[in-house]
This record gives sequence, C-alpha cells and structure tokens, in this order.
Amino acid sequence: MADQNTMETVTGAGNPTDSVGGSGSKAPATPTLLMGAQYIRSVSFRALDSALLHTRPPVRPNTSMTLDVMARQVAENQPDFEVDIVMNCVGRGDAPVDGSEAPTLFETQITYSGMFTLRNVTAESFEPMLLVEAPKMLFPAARNYLADLTREAGFIPVIIQQIDFFALWQSRRSQPAAG
Repeated sequence: MADQNTMETVTGAGNPTDSVGGSGSKAPATPTLLMGAQYIRSVSFRALDSALLHTRPPVRPNTSMTLDVMARQVAENQPDFEVDIVMNCVGRGDAPVDGSEAPTLFETQITYSGMFTLRNVTAESFEPMLLVEAPKMLFPAARNYLADLTREAGFIPVIIQQIDFFALWQSRRSQPAAG
C-alpha cells in the first residue's frame, strides 16, 4: 500500500480504518513500518590500476562482499529511525599461475539508507521490523546502485542475489556481545 501524497511504503497488515478515525473496534493494532526517503549516505570506490583496466577487455572480477545492517533513532522518544545497509565489496582478478595473490581490481563501500517510522510496535517486533523488514525494502535499490557503480567504473556489473535478512539478524543475535 502506498500513499500517493507522501510516497510512503507500508509493511504490515491490518484494517485501514484502525489507524485513522477507527472503526469502533478495540482489536490490537498491527505493527506497521512506514518507509519515507531512501538515499545514498556515503560511497567510496577505488579502481586500482585504472589505466590498465581501460586498455584491455572487461574482466569479470571475483568478488567478495560483506554486508551489515544498522538502525538508529532519529530523535529521542520519536518513532523515526534511519536504517543503513553497509556493503563492502572487493573485486579481484584471476590468480596468477605462479601462485601469488590475485590482483585487487576495485574496492567499494556503499552505505544505503532509508528513513522509517514505526507504529504500534511491541518490544518483540521492534528489532525485526528495523533489522529485517526495513533492509528488505532498501535492498533492491542498494543492489542496483552497486551494479550501476561497478558498470560505470568499467567493470562487468556486480550482481548480488537476494539477502536473507532474517538469517543475518538471527546470526548477529547469536554472536556474543563484544565487550
């Protein structure tokens, strides 16, 4: 469901009359996540040996990637949050036959962010809404940006598959706290 005036994306099911004006029903409100703006918070891209890159045919880099999700409250006692997807991607060429390390072709870090508002959220649904549902909404645009960025730099676009944000969240929760 999208509101044409505010361009908000809504996650959560429920009776639309429950949130505005009410239908007289006292049913518990459904947790809702509203997405506002999404944007590139920061980006860095470094192509190593770029002169050589543009004098030979395009190379399909062997890529490695790390991804993290972070959320922070915009203001105290407010339901507004900024959620970041941080992607670090390194592209390497083929390993030389002499067994030495493969040359690094590029390194990039992209922080893709979005503004979200939580409504009717309980303690149990707070984290999953911000660290699972919000990144699911941001990820398609972040993935496209990475593909466009690598293509514009002269490489074959880096296309990554859908990320299981629920599994990422669960694995992060199972790690011992750093202290």
